[in-house]
Amino acid sequence: MKHLSRLDIEGISLRIIEAYKKLPEISGQKFYRIDPVLLCESLLHLNIDYMHLSLDGSILGMTSFEELGVEIFEDDDADAFYILDGKTVLVESELKKDITMRGRCNFTIAHEASHQIFKMLFPQDYGANRNVPAVHFYRTHSEKKKPISDWEEW
Repeated sequence: MKHLSRLDIEGISLRIIEAYKKLPEISGQKFYRIDPVLLCESLLHLNIDYMHLSLDGSILGMTSFEELGVEIFEDDDADAFYILDGKTVLVESELKKDITMRGRCNFTIAHEASHQIFKMLFPQDYGANRNVPAVHFYRTHSEKKKPISDWEEW
């Protein structure tokens, strides 16, 4: 995988913000925050879907670069199957339902979108490691006080 510095990532972020400013929905308007849903849907042409991703609430979001089936759970906790199509960000439905989780929901959408952005910018490098799962997902508290083991997820 291509190694990016924090400065590289900030440069990519600035380019994304400049493109975001040109979206017809906000062009010429003053804005004070990035709407991650608008970023995903209008700028990146990604779909966002909300499903129950884990029984214990530990998986907050996931995405994949290719068609891939993943396990999800119905409202009654019955197992179900969801086909990620390579252009979808899947978010834990409880994050959308609970207004106090708006920040976590926005972060999760932006985090999963960043996987898609890196794949768009570096198609030969990002996600090319076959030792890494084809689906990217974010778990609650996955990085706290631990050495970084998955740089794509970081």
